Amino acid sequence: MSDSNPSSPKKRRVTRLRDTCIAGPKCFSKQVPHFQKYDHPHLESLLRELGNALEIPLSHKARNSPVSLETLKEQLGIVKKIQDGDISLSSSPEKKRPTTSEEIERLKQESAKFNKKREAETRKATQSKDCTFGEKCYRKHPEHFKEFNHPHLSKMLDTIGDSPIDEKLLATLQGKLSFETLRNQLEIVRKIEGRSYKPRPNVEGTSSSGSSSHSGRVQLVVEKPGTSSIKGTLPVTQAMRDRNAAALEKERVVVMDRVKNSITSKLEAAAPYNFFLTTITESKNTHHEKLSVSFIELIDPMLGELDGVLQLNFMVQLGWLLSQFHILGLRQIPMTLLYGEIDMDVPDQLKSFITPKKIKPPSPFGSHHTKLMVFTYKDGGLRVIISTANLVESDWDNRTQGLWISPKCPALPEDSDTLSGESPTRFKMCLTRYLSAYKVPELVPWIKKISRADMSEIRVFFVGSVPGSHAGQGLKQWGLGALSSILSDNVVVPEKNSYPLILQCSSIGSLGPNPDSYLTGDVLRTFCSGKKEGVVGKPDVKLVYPTFDNIVGSYDGLLGGGCLPYSIKTHDKQKWLTSFMCHWKSDQRHRSRAPPHIKTYCRISPDHKKMSYFVLTSANLSKAAWGSYNKSGNLSILSYEAGVVFLPQYFFGAEHFPLKPDAGDRTPLFPLPYDLPLTSYTFNDVPWFFDNLS
Repeated sequence: MSDSNPSSPKKRRVTRLRDTCIAGPKCFSKQVPHFQKYDHPHLESLLRELGNALEIPLSHKARNSPVSLETLKEQLGIVKKIQDGDISLSSSPEKKRPTTSEEIERLKQESAKFNKKREAETRKATQSKDCTFGEKCYRKHPEHFKEFNHPHLSKMLDTIGDSPIDEKLLATLQGKLSFETLRNQLEIVRKIEGRSYKPRPNVEGTSSSGSSSHSGRVQLVVEKPGTSSIKGTLPVTQAMRDRNAAALEKERVVVMDRVKNSITSKLEAAAPYNFFLTTITESKNTHHEKLSVSFIELIDPMLGELDGVLQLNFMVQLGWLLSQFHILGLRQIPMTLLYGEIDMDVPDQLKSFITPKKIKPPSPFGSHHTKLMVFTYKDGGLRVIISTANLVESDWDNRTQGLWISPKCPALPEDSDTLSGESPTRFKMCLTRYLSAYKVPELVPWIKKISRADMSEIRVFFVGSVPGSHAGQGLKQWGLGALSSILSDNVVVPEKNSYPLILQCSSIGSLGPNPDSYLTGDVLRTFCSGKKEGVVGKPDVKLVYPTFDNIVGSYDGLLGGGCLPYSIKTHDKQKWLTSFMCHWKSDQRHRSRAPPHIKTYCRISPDHKKMSYFVLTSANLSKAAWGSYNKSGNLSILSYEAGVVFLPQYFFGAEHFPLKPDAGDRTPLFPLPYDLPLTSYTFNDVPWFFDNLS
């Protein structure tokens, strides 16, 4: 049989003796062994059409492939090499499909090779063994510091000498990490480099408030030429202040370089939904996208002159958080901070304007997972933001996060009724009820401020979760019960229930031994609630969650999977879940390589033109977050969560959001965070597991 390109005598058509890949055109694999084992007729046909070229013309139908153009080109390259004989077909006997554990072990070995190769290439490029992450390296394992140099840490140790490493001292240096992480790193490097050091002195007579005679000073070691170290108390000099100012300016330039449009123009572009994704550092296209924001834009003075801040979050990196305010010259803005985990104790000198409160749920399996902000302004107004991002630098760097930003809510007149200024969705009542459920005095003044705000312009529903066993009216107030109540009261089940339910999250809990245990049981019933007309069927369920390959190809490589804590142990008990899974793919929003920490839930029509509702929340797919019903009918929830529900009835009086343009319809399209149609997992795909980082 002659080749399609007779001008290349080396090329030959490979006789098809292999099985055909069952995924067909939806195959997402880029692994050579997969192509050695399976035929891909659609790729061979495409190669013939292109004359064995790998460039796909703009007008070619292949550009509408279910896989990305980049993946398609890689696949064509592999098939071409097989046809050219550059890659041989394995003649080994057919092996049984490996189990998940076996497959993961193989993938871990591959990822180890990948990391080793990447590190080798980096060392070769830099002609040194310096850590490629530089001052952003967060590692705390001694082996890492034995293998790689960290010049910035050595330079810090030169300044510190043999003094104890304390927080005041590090505050004068240009560290980019939390005090705790930086101290651990410095102590490791000290030991590796064999530096001598003195233990922390036990100074008596210093008050707990820190107002001792050494206030405003730091303990340093001064190394003079030809002398031994002389320990002395040195003031925080102007040079130190200048150095800190220079470091802050450098950070400001980096952060502000991502801001290409004003926040006011972005809010105008996002209306009426006000739904944003975070800017991705390595994806320059997102810097120009008007529906992308960075943290610093949330506190831009163009939105109002800040008077106070309420932050509810899971993880907090305090130094990074404060630096965002300092970049804009906002210092000592009163802040109430409720958190689950924090990287350092709040120093006494910061407690003059920061009110910290650790929230610990009753169950060890629960967490304070909410991501909620309230900003008050000097004109009496306020703004509420619901987010999926922790208050840590990495969450606002190369990860896909979602935010809803409320319109500015002015203060009500003093003589207003207590029920005035309510949203059509009862947003204010639900938010104040959620904050009241904490039962902590730190939130009392914030509940009063929110109660006195005019929230009549808000068009989304608030849906929260609080720990407890909820019964009676409580069933309709939290988690699955709250969402079921919202949908049942407002949504007409679309077209005989044909719209698939699409779940997208960054972690997955234990869902039970089979789908009906929770996923197609409590979850499906809740998310498919609504007013039904006639006989309806059971809709499909799809779960968007990254594959191993999705993470390996991310901007941060394997480290990109650090925000996706799904474990092999959990998955081994629910392998059935793989059949529901779909790739993370976001080419349209330039975020395919930015792992999703966002959590969304929606129902979309089979033709991908309409959506009946959309949920943005901190809640992952787990019983701890959404709750589960026990035999008594009570709803048991373990964690704190917060989210918003978008219903088209409250924006346009319609029954669906448009996802694609329709002639004559000027209704704004709803901006989904991922691409449609979804790409289901193939035979060779496995979910990303957090264990791959161990």
